Amino acid sequence: MNALTQPIATEQPLSKSQHDLHNARSLLEATLRFVRTQAQPWAGSGLTNASEDPYVISRFGDVQIRIEVAAALLERAEDFVNSHEDATETRIAIAEAHLASAEALSTASNAEFELTGQRTALPGSLHDPLRWKLQVIGNFRLNGIHPPSSPISIKEAV
Repeated sequence: MNALTQPIATEQPLSKSQHDLHNARSLLEATLRFVRTQAQPWAGSGLTNASEDPYVISRFGDVQIRIEVAAALLERAEDFVNSHEDATETRIAIAEAHLASAEALSTASNAEFELTGQRTALPGSLHDPLRWKLQVIGNFRLNGIHPPSSPISIKEAV
């Protein structure tokens, strides 16, 4: 069993991605509220509000883009799962959604810490080796090598 064929605890193959994306959006909103209402600008910046700092502004842009990319890949993966198309492409789309949502969550969490000095405790993903998903996706796209199949259905896999 590998990262693409390992079953997860829920019945839906994209529930972890949905959960990570929801958490990323929640962290972004909480961080936005904090920066708008409580954060102080860097003392040497000459700014009156932290929300005017170009580095803070660009950090929020980065987090927002990663969340939107993850949402688009999640929607794409959901379409594959619901259409019952090619099983390989479906597994790859699910892996892409997992990676993008995990990256969005990580980016939102890091931005929260950078901009608020606090970090919301989030469940880890030690059971979900994301590095292997990168290798499987890359190997499929670059070399045409299909991910290992499993007797587990797409609805139960990943």
